[in-house]
Amino acid sequence: MKRFIQILPLSFLLLLWSCSSKSTNLPNIIIFFADDAGFADFSMNGNKEILTPNIDAIAANGIKFTNAYVSGPVCSPSRAGLLTGRYQQRFGHEYNIGGNFTNTDPDSIGLAIGEKTVADFLMEQGYHTGLIGKWHLGERDQFHPNTRGFDEFFGMLKGSSGYHSGMAKNIQRNGTPVEPMSLPYLTDAFGDEAVSFVQKNKENPFFLFLSFNAPHTPMHARLDYLEEARDEFQTEARAINAAMTRSLDENIGKVMDALRMARLEENTLVIFTNDNGGAMPYNASNNDPFSGTKGTFLEGGIHVPFVMQWPDVLEKDQTYDEPIITLDILPTILSAAKGELPPNLDGVNLLPFLEEERRDIPHQKLYWRLGHHGALREGDWKLIWFDDKPPELYNLVDDIGENNDLSLQKPEITRSMLEEFQKWESELIKPVWRTDTIWKKHSRDRYDRAYVETLRRY
Repeated sequence: MKRFIQILPLSFLLLLWSCSSKSTNLPNIIIFFADDAGFADFSMNGNKEILTPNIDAIAANGIKFTNAYVSGPVCSPSRAGLLTGRYQQRFGHEYNIGGNFTNTDPDSIGLAIGEKTVADFLMEQGYHTGLIGKWHLGERDQFHPNTRGFDEFFGMLKGSSGYHSGMAKNIQRNGTPVEPMSLPYLTDAFGDEAVSFVQKNKENPFFLFLSFNAPHTPMHARLDYLEEARDEFQTEARAINAAMTRSLDENIGKVMDALRMARLEENTLVIFTNDNGGAMPYNASNNDPFSGTKGTFLEGGIHVPFVMQWPDVLEKDQTYDEPIITLDILPTILSAAKGELPPNLDGVNLLPFLEEERRDIPHQKLYWRLGHHGALREGDWKLIWFDDKPPELYNLVDDIGENNDLSLQKPEITRSMLEEFQKWESELIKPVWRTDTIWKKHSRDRYDRAYVETLRRY
């Protein structure tokens, strides 16, 4: 007994050292996620009217990715891919949630229970995990964020919400409804909650997924910001979009300020990106220089802004031009957290490429599918597949706007890529649910470049 008493203090000190070492060395991780924003709606991408200095600062303090993609052209599938690091079609989460066929089992509509999320993995690494904002991955209890790896959840299970005080009627905190009148403008509420999360968890490693719904519809801007924006834009819709984007950027800035105040910024891995292309005309977004919109596999539907900083590790003011995809987020941050990568991921750890330990490229091929249409990017070539008409082929280096279909001029490339796409399709399972067939016509219309031009609201 005496010997045990003598040894116990040393063991206890070793335990304390171990915990302290882990919390000191592991980076904090934050993902800022916008919703339905246009590629051209950020000043880092050349916009001179909508200024986003806080998002720009992340790019200046780290890396701007010029060829970043999402795994789906609409909200829910894109989020399923990001949180699992796997093509969501592999587990049947191919369609959006909302407007489902009435014969679909409602208990099946959500992120497949057998899939582990990035929050699950980080929790195993000792992280405190939080989701603030939009979930859109299932509303039944078995899909709730608190059962999918998130210690804390403040936000909405559905895909959209009103913004003004009293209008956000579906906000909850860990399953408990929040009184709508107690909330400020919703984007501000999410930013305030995120600041509180950082302050509460600053002593130990944390993971925060700040999943804004801005600038998704409904188009509700802070009235003071809208009043200032009206003089700068030709249409009311574009002024509202600008004011909503300003709120998005300023609340990202609030969280970054909280990191600095807590002296955490240097060892925090921060990512900003968007869930799909701009949803014009509904939110007056702008996807220039790309064709297409949310819901298509043209670049305007899947090519998104993406910036990352981690000052302790990554050099500042870099640009990375090789194609990446939001599937890469999970393996990248799990590697940063010194976790073991599962073998079934489709995403890759980007850190060796960014630190120039690897000189090859992260992906030789990238794939997409949503029911009646899909796509494959291989090098500079992009094939778009349709279920009932011939495929289209584009060279993205020569034709970033995808206006010149080369499928008939390049039949061998078209055939080879179509075979590769079909090979990937053979690995996928049947979708667990399908959305209403009206969405096929909706997305097909948005492949018509002339028609999309008529949708501009600015």
